[in-house]
Amino acid sequence: MREGITAGHNITDVHRDDHYSLMFAFQGNYHFRIDFEDVIIKAPFVLKIAPGQVHQLIEVNGPGGWVLAIEEFVLEAELQHYLLTGLSRPISLKDAANLLTRIQTIMELAFDLQSHSPDVFTHKSILFLINSLFCLLISASENKEDPDAKETRGHITEQAFLQLLKKHFKDWKKPGRYASELSITTSHLNDILRATTGRSTSMHIQHYNILEAKRLLYFTDLEVREIAFKLGYDDGVYFGKLFKKVTQYTCLEFRRQFRD
Repeated sequence: MREGITAGHNITDVHRDDHYSLMFAFQGNYHFRIDFEDVIIKAPFVLKIAPGQVHQLIEVNGPGGWVLAIEEFVLEAELQHYLLTGLSRPISLKDAANLLTRIQTIMELAFDLQSHSPDVFTHKSILFLINSLFCLLISASENKEDPDAKETRGHITEQAFLQLLKKHFKDWKKPGRYASELSITTSHLNDILRATTGRSTSMHIQHYNILEAKRLLYFTDLEVREIAFKLGYDDGVYFGKLFKKVTQYTCLEFRRQFRD
């Protein structure tokens, strides 16, 4: 846990982490680039950056707040699921003064405990605090993130699909494989995803693979055919055509545009 936004590494450089980061901004105006898309937001808010996401702080004015770096395994099972599937977009805390006060109190106490060579029981105390923080976030997000759709069958199926996609995107390329795992028909899964996300099952699969390809193009010097193989595509030419279809760039054009 770190107070402010500049501890650890220089977040104005393009980078990605192997852990989750939660940013609690209490003041300031922020311009991020996350997975190659601009996110411009004014505090107060909470923002999640997932492991592997390419991100950069482009500009900030008058910053203030906390950044929590966390591994999902330290949370209780129910809260792990929320960390994976919730906070899909920044949540404004503009009308949540009480929540802001509680977040500040929890983070200050956890930071204080962490700063004094904690023993095993102090570590447990910190984890209790972090779990309680997530409980507060879940309560707040239920009021912010489409409450009418929260417990529908469609929403539950969508979240289950996204978890499968994250785990199996390199191996499962056909919509039918996901539908079978969810015990529904391919057309039904497609209808659900179009209704809840605006994208078909195939589009989700393609975009997830292309997103990972973007990350590999940016952070490695792997050749296109090597990236294709790493993502489960045997035909590098086909993958190159798919990449251009989705992004409007060839793989090498993308690498030059965003890295060179």
